[in-house]
Amino acid sequence: MDIFLHIARCPGPYFRLLAKELGMPIGTLKYHLDKLTRDRLVYTLGRRPRYFPYTMPVEEAAVVYLVREGPGALDAVEVRRCGRRLCPEIKELAMALVRQYPCLQRDLVANFIDLFSQLL
Repeated sequence: MDIFLHIARCPGPYFRLLAKELGMPIGTLKYHLDKLTRDRLVYTLGRRPRYFPYTMPVEEAAVVYLVREGPGALDAVEVRRCGRRLCPEIKELAMALVRQYPCLQRDLVANFIDLFSQLL
C-alpha cells in the first residue's frame, strides 16, 4: 500500500505502527518517509512523532495526536484550552475527526479504557 495514502486515510500513526500496518521493513519505511517529508507531503508532530498529511491543518493534527496518544499528551502539542480544560470547539473538532477517520475510534476506546481502569 502507498505510504502517503495510508497516512491520508488514517492520520497520525507513529513510525513503528506504520511499519507494522504496512508490513514494511524499517529501513525502507524510513527512506520513504524522509522523502515524503522533504517533498512536503507529510509532516510530524509531537514528542513521539506521528505522521500527518501536509494538507491537514496543524490544529486538526494536534487533536488527532491527542486522540491517539491520550490525555498524557496534552503537553506534547498545542491546542486551545479554556482554563485547564479543552475548549468546546476542540472537543467538537475531536468528535468530527473521529467520525471522519474511523481508524481513530480504536485509539479513543483504548484511551478511555486506560483512563477508566485508573479510576478503579
